Amino acid sequence: MNDPANRAASGCPMSAASRQFEPFEHRGMYDFLASIREDVPIFHAEQIDYWVVTQRDDIEAIMPDSERFSAAIATQPIFPWPETVGALLKDRDFTNEAVQVACDPPRHTRVKGSATKFLNIRQFMGYEDRLRDLVRGYIEKMKGQETVDLVEAITYEFPAQVVFLLLGVTDFDPRKIKAWGDLRLHMIWGNPDEHDLVQGASDLADFWDYTVELVKARKHAPQDDYPSLLFEIRDGDDEILTENEIRSLVFGLLLAGHETTTNAAGNIILELMRHPDQWKAIVEDPGLAKNAVEEGLRYASSVVAWRRQTKEPVTIGGVDLPAGANLLLSLASANRDPAKFDAPDTFDITRSNAREHMAFGKGLHHCLGAPLARLELRILLEELSAAFPRMELAEDNMVFTRTLSFRGPSRLPVRLNEDR
Repeated sequence: MNDPANRAASGCPMSAASRQFEPFEHRGMYDFLASIREDVPIFHAEQIDYWVVTQRDDIEAIMPDSERFSAAIATQPIFPWPETVGALLKDRDFTNEAVQVACDPPRHTRVKGSATKFLNIRQFMGYEDRLRDLVRGYIEKMKGQETVDLVEAITYEFPAQVVFLLLGVTDFDPRKIKAWGDLRLHMIWGNPDEHDLVQGASDLADFWDYTVELVKARKHAPQDDYPSLLFEIRDGDDEILTENEIRSLVFGLLLAGHETTTNAAGNIILELMRHPDQWKAIVEDPGLAKNAVEEGLRYASSVVAWRRQTKEPVTIGGVDLPAGANLLLSLASANRDPAKFDAPDTFDITRSNAREHMAFGKGLHHCLGAPLARLELRILLEELSAAFPRMELAEDNMVFTRTLSFRGPSRLPVRLNEDR
């Protein structure tokens, strides 16, 4: 019964989970995962041809194991792009490479060693005052309004502005970068039709061209920023970093450096609005904001699933899988696994082990930007709770991003209640 074809075809709980799973639908996702987790540690999702892994212990073992599981699949399109898209990108000299989350050692080790000389907690903490000033600027624009969409007013743009600080950019529209980032998420982790893909490929090439020009400018006129430091580390040696790897690292930061934080901010604030007693607790004790961020990342992660591919035959959850099997690791399920967290479906900003979530991954591919995201999210909660202590949801009919891996509300309407 270990054979996956037999298991999936049988009348066992795995088969029911396979039929019920909706890979691009986030509404009801947590209820579905809670209903199957104990009995179905793994099941096959036929729509996408991935084996979905649901239990914390299995996911925790798989993520850091680069000997048996490859990360190369992490940023490949869920559905292969048509030849027209590949041809367009080739014609436009789109040469982005997998250099961090989607590559394995030894390349990953080499590239990460350079990236962490800038992307580290000591470097990030030096930005705290500037980040707080940015948030306060957005809040000033919100004051005096009765109802505000927090995504539109602050959480959409703010993380992109932070990325600009890292890149030394002062003259570019953050919404253009956000639009490019949204596009890439949809093309890789969504289910677009061919028309959307062809249009998207053209815009993606524009995104790459912008990155190429930015990196070229830093090569010839270095500043105190990320691409300039990468060139300093490279020192003309391709065995340390190639120029295209630098372009690819910057291109990746222009996506990963803000999309997940935008979604995380929306998710955490939404849950605090749904639990007004916990919002009030932060108002009364801003020191709780730090752990509220961790609980928000656990309870409503902005990255709900990540991908791996087996390098050799393995057994997961009692199912034998061959080399080359695609795995979807449900981080959302791992973050609410009762084997790790007491009352996992309860949102509790005082939870003692909230920080043990897997929202940033685990092992060698643990997110380099995690300290920066934590800093941004903490500052957002501190400043919003101070400015709008009686803020509350204006409506709770949320629409979430329709992608396989990324989850966040597309809008978050609140009443600021400044005069009450």
